[in-house]
Amino acid sequence: MRHRVTCMDCGKLDRIEVEKGKPPPDGWLYYGKINVNSCQTDKYLYKSRILGEINLDDMVRVSNPCYNSSVKPKNVEMWVCPECAKIEEEEIDKEDG
Repeated sequence: MRHRVTCMDCGKLDRIEVEKGKPPPDGWLYYGKINVNSCQTDKYLYKSRILGEINLDDMVRVSNPCYNSSVKPKNVEMWVCPECAKIEEEEIDKEDG
């Protein structure tokens, strides 16, 4: 199936052939989906029990004051084009030494 993708770093648009269960072609990287309306669609938020400290094993569920049941989730796919992926890889190599 042809799929229209946009690079989240540079904004490049492209159409690529995507097949379920196979890696993306042409060097494109896929990072998943995020819900851009999450503040209004998530009924609960999670926060740390201790202020200023982040411990993922010790989180508390609290009600979301921005929750609106009439707002629908809007998922956006996160893609990176081959050129931007290459630049990111070079930067990581520089940091590693």
